[in-house]
Amino acid sequence: MNRFALRGLLLALFLVLAASAARAQNVPDKVTVRQKDGSSKTFDGTFTASAAGFQIVAADKKVLATVNPDDVLKVAIGDLPGADRAQVLANATKEEKRDWDGARKGYEDLLKKVPPTQDRTKRHLEFKRNLAAQRAADELDYEKDWAASADKCAQLWGDFFTDHKGGWELWPATRSQARIFVERGKFDDAARAWNRLAKSADMPTDAKTEAALQEIDLNVRSKSYAPAVQAAAEQLKTATGARKDRLVIYEIAAKAGSDAKQLEGVEKIRAEMNKTKDPNVHATGFSMMAELYLAGGKPRDAMWSFLWVETVLNQDREEVFKAVSRLATLFEAQMDEDQLKKYREKLKRYRGSF
Repeated sequence: MNRFALRGLLLALFLVLAASAARAQNVPDKVTVRQKDGSSKTFDGTFTASAAGFQIVAADKKVLATVNPDDVLKVAIGDLPGADRAQVLANATKEEKRDWDGARKGYEDLLKKVPPTQDRTKRHLEFKRNLAAQRAADELDYEKDWAASADKCAQLWGDFFTDHKGGWELWPATRSQARIFVERGKFDDAARAWNRLAKSADMPTDAKTEAALQEIDLNVRSKSYAPAVQAAAEQLKTATGARKDRLVIYEIAAKAGSDAKQLEGVEKIRAEMNKTKDPNVHATGFSMMAELYLAGGKPRDAMWSFLWVETVLNQDREEVFKAVSRLATLFEAQMDEDQLKKYREKLKRYRGSF
């Protein structure tokens, strides 16, 4: 073979490899989203978060869908420059088999090889590593060092937020960290987690508003009444519908707690709830009444209000998880070992939904 033929062969081989590499670098994400009728739909595109919303964008930049992040059931990530795709897929298989520790180690190995310039890849792999670590901790019982493992996971999320200020992963990451803080009874830390998200430039307006409501809720639970009063008043300037109804309840609860008139606040919340039949507003109402009962030294009344949230007004998983967490603490204080064991098991089951 002469040198010209050899050059031609090498050029052809280079073009084939380049085309193959280009295809490998244009693998779309597969984003499975819950539809309004309860079914699911999978979109092929890049999942992004920006002021415009949580969006799935096609290769030609067309927006395929703008979604509620809590309706996203699964994201099978596509293009991750700098990461070996075969290893990424192998980790996904480990996750499907619930080999959480194996997945965590796999993501750590991948992260060692990612160039520092590949921020999206690094962010996603760290997100998946932290999530795998949290899932491994979630399967532990209270008697088997769950608390210590959960605290380590919360710190991992803290490091993640220090390093990454944008990306769709911030929303589920915040939910995951806040859930740990709620179960650990650290409502002030959970409030700070949502406050940080509410200030993110990459979050859509609706997401920032929901984060602000979560912060107000958790400030009431941690008895940080003054910032809750101020934030509720600010949000009420623009709120409408059910969101406005919830904010009115938060404002009543925060003012009652601040004035040490908790039981008067309970009656005001009850009167406000009677103005609507929205179950989510009622769930917020019963939760805030329970918190005021607790602050007012009436744990039995608080228990019945939390039970109402858990068993009747249970459409909102956030409210239910907070109620179940509070109930576990109440039964522990009452030294009711049977109920304590029952509610700790419920908490363990609920962890997987966040």
